[in-house]
Amino acid sequence: MTKRPNEQNERIKRQFMGFRKHSKRLSEKTLDRELAALERFDVWNGRKDFAKFHVEWAMGFRAHLEQAKSATGKPLSKSSCRAIMATLREFTFWLSQQEGFRRRIKMADADYFRLSLRDEAEARAAPERPAPSISQAKRALALMQEDNPRALRDKALFALLCLTGVRVAVLVSLKIKHVDIEEKSIKQNPREVATKFGKNIDTFFAKDFADAEAVLAKWIAHLDETALYGPNDPLFPATANKPQSNMGFKAIGFERRHWTTTEPVRKIVNAAFANAGLQAYGTHSFRHMLARHAARHGKSVAELVATSQNLGHSDVLTTLRRYGQINRDDQRRLITGQTSDDPDE
Repeated sequence: MTKRPNEQNERIKRQFMGFRKHSKRLSEKTLDRELAALERFDVWNGRKDFAKFHVEWAMGFRAHLEQAKSATGKPLSKSSCRAIMATLREFTFWLSQQEGFRRRIKMADADYFRLSLRDEAEARAAPERPAPSISQAKRALALMQEDNPRALRDKALFALLCLTGVRVAVLVSLKIKHVDIEEKSIKQNPREVATKFGKNIDTFFAKDFADAEAVLAKWIAHLDETALYGPNDPLFPATANKPQSNMGFKAIGFERRHWTTTEPVRKIVNAAFANAGLQAYGTHSFRHMLARHAARHGKSVAELVATSQNLGHSDVLTTLRRYGQINRDDQRRLITGQTSDDPDE
């Protein structure tokens, strides 16, 4: 049976969360993950007073994580273990500087919250994420209908993802004024758009997506000329549903507001790929698609840097490490100069 929370420990947790929020300026989502990591440790440790800390706790907790299961019943991934241990390391380092803890906890004690070198390397290894090819994305887009306003909206949404790879949170918060068809750009103003870390990002349309540009322009023209939307209205308004007398709801048009969740976007994207006979790639896969295309076909370092900036990354290495992975076949071709069609293979 789980012990009741230790009042002093809970107070220390709140103080640490306040420090992480206001000093380190972490997002609420990140703070929730860190609080969950602290709670996991506290429960495992039997709610013992943090002031009685001993390095054996850290070593025991690492052994515990190696055997821990995720919510699905599978072993906890190395990357998850690494994130949990990183939070405990930050927490212990912070505790060592707090009044009442300095005598018991040393700064060096925080280093006991580390995985083995092997597990650390495994946690850092970025697995190749599934993503469509440019041709697959174009195929899925071409097969989408646009014979009614709702279908046109969905197709324009898919087109914008092909052109820019913007994050889904950005997509659902965009206003009409943020898109410039003539300049082929999107202005991600953090005061109005839900950008990651509040970044101010200028994003331009990827080349060779003429059909996507045409669909997006057609949708914006519909909003302007037919729906009479203004610059401050949502680019992709939420579907308006009317309850039926028998059961369920029926889509009857749009509400002049943004979607409150990103789930509708995910359903639209999954349906588009399924309709094209492809696997259900997620919304984030467009970022991988554009980054990998640039990594494989870019003709200069400047082009890679431009792609990185377009995705909103502060460092081009982020783009290459997380999104621009080269698969085994491409690696072989680039190194050996041979392709799968070479007769000497």
